[in-house]
Amino acid sequence: MAISEAVEAAVKDPSGTTKYALGSVLNHVMLHQTIIGLEAKKQLASIGVKNPDIVIGCAGGGSNFAGLAFPFTQDKIHGANIEIIPCEPTSSPSLTKGVFTYDFGDSAGILHSHIT
Repeated sequence: MAISEAVEAAVKDPSGTTKYALGSVLNHVMLHQTIIGLEAKKQLASIGVKNPDIVIGCAGGGSNFAGLAFPFTQDKIHGANIEIIPCEPTSSPSLTKGVFTYDFGDSAGILHSHIT
């Protein structure tokens, strides 16, 4: 809903100077969000923890979870015994229930109706 409203505001700008850049669920945002995981690793190191047993994060669009998990995923690939768990809200589960399909970030379809 928030994405749709932001797109609507950009499209309705009478000056035509407002632009909208889709963020949350795209690759560049996930890479940017790795700052979260890198900071978590630094904080753990400051108390003497090299690797946590479990990394748990919210998984909505994916960028928050990816940002937290990616730095630890690299450790897991290289042999660290870390369990990485994405969590979802029961009100709108996207991993465990419903149809597995592509979902548009702009649920109202405003962006798609203005692409030429």
